[in-house]
Amino acid sequence: MRFVLFAGILLATLVFAPVSTVFAHSPVFPEDNHGPSTAYEIEDPAKSWAIYTRLERDGLADYYKFTISEGEKIQVSLIAPDSPSHSGFLPSFALIGPGLTQRDSVPDYVEVPSGQGTIVVDAADPGKAVYEPFTPGWFYELGTLTMNAPSDGTYYVAVFNPELHDDTHNHVHKADSYAIIVGYLEEFTPLELILIPYTVHGIYVWEGQNQLIIFLPILLVVIIGGVIAYRRSRRGQHPRGISKWFATFGGLAFLGTAAGTIYQILFAFTRTGNTVEAFVTLAIVIVSIILGVLTLRYALRSESKLTIWRRVGLFVIGLVALFVWSGLYLGPILLIAAAIMPPYITDRKNSLERIVSLV
Repeated sequence: MRFVLFAGILLATLVFAPVSTVFAHSPVFPEDNHGPSTAYEIEDPAKSWAIYTRLERDGLADYYKFTISEGEKIQVSLIAPDSPSHSGFLPSFALIGPGLTQRDSVPDYVEVPSGQGTIVVDAADPGKAVYEPFTPGWFYELGTLTMNAPSDGTYYVAVFNPELHDDTHNHVHKADSYAIIVGYLEEFTPLELILIPYTVHGIYVWEGQNQLIIFLPILLVVIIGGVIAYRRSRRGQHPRGISKWFATFGGLAFLGTAAGTIYQILFAFTRTGNTVEAFVTLAIVIVSIILGVLTLRYALRSESKLTIWRRVGLFVIGLVALFVWSGLYLGPILLIAAAIMPPYITDRKNSLERIVSLV
């Protein structure tokens, strides 16, 4: 009963916590938006979006569009994962649209519809990266534009690197990764929250991290913990039964998430230095540790039979983990599976054979 009570309290805390404390922006990853006709459409420009991508080649601009009413707020920021002083990549962006009286100069390859104005925001090297606590990660803020729309209509944001060409068309700097932050209202759908582990992986790749290294901490914890659990079972110790084996690997996945997040904190510190905002990330780490310990407590204790209350508790923990991005989907799936498994099985050989048959 205490098991399900603790799980229920944890779920209630997450349900009633303000969504804005969970994640800063809704991440998306557009492709092939290299002209006004193929511009990536931002359906709600007030909602906060983080659009991660890269300039693919010399002489190419990326386009984003949104429709907005006169007087409504336009907020656009440009960020990059690498220091401009290191990468030599310092892109700019232009706001293009009706009612804009400015006619700032843009490169020839940036398309501006006839009769529309342009406001160019030239990027500046901030010198130091900003720590992002919920990924966790870092970014360099290159430029920001905030204004009210002068008239109704469709506006475009074009991102380009003015230094990709010089006047003689010589190559000067390479294209590279960047992100556009649009909007200011932090709103999230349940599906967006569930997909955060997937999108965070995309952000790590955008930062330039090796995909194997991204998953290595959770893989090591699951493999090493699984070997230890198997050796315990050969000595007649627990876990016993399909439900407990599923719970064991689910709990290890939660602890692996905690280990991976700690690695990302330390990696981000190499760019940002130590920061008090890391305590926010540590709170997320603690949640994964609690989920892991609570799950393994059921899986490894000999007296923990699979009662109806423990089934409910396992199911609740699986749901909690899904919405706090713990276990990389593997953990939540295994916990929910553990909750619906057949009753407690005492024969170790039979339980392992059933697991193999399921796989």
